[in-house]
Amino acid sequence: MFTALRAMIRDPEGKVILVWAIAQILLGTLVYMWLEGWSLINALYFSVVTLATVGYGDLHPTSDAAKLFTVFYILFGLGIIAAFISELTKHRASAIARLRPHDDTSDPDVGRGSPDAASPGPTAIDDDQT
Repeated sequence: MFTALRAMIRDPEGKVILVWAIAQILLGTLVYMWLEGWSLINALYFSVVTLATVGYGDLHPTSDAAKLFTVFYILFGLGIIAAFISELTKHRASAIARLRPHDDTSDPDVGRGSPDAASPGPTAIDDDQT
């Protein structure tokens, strides 16, 4: 995961998404500290749990202002966090692909389920169905 995160930091688009995700969590933390009077840890915890859509229910906004903020925080934050997870997943998949040995791609049928593809041959289930 750290390899993917480093690759994301080097990618200009990834860097923007990472900054937005951090800013979103920081914004939520600061606003909940201010509106609800929560400690840094509780506000950070609630911000992350809310954007992760976990919602344990142990903390919840009590003031109308905090409830209203939470509505918009979720609506905007989910998109930002989804983009962050998508970008991180893209870089993780790319890192994994670089670590795996490359298959012979000269035969377009290999690995695509064609009859000529390398397979163990018919199985007992295949014999019963013919």
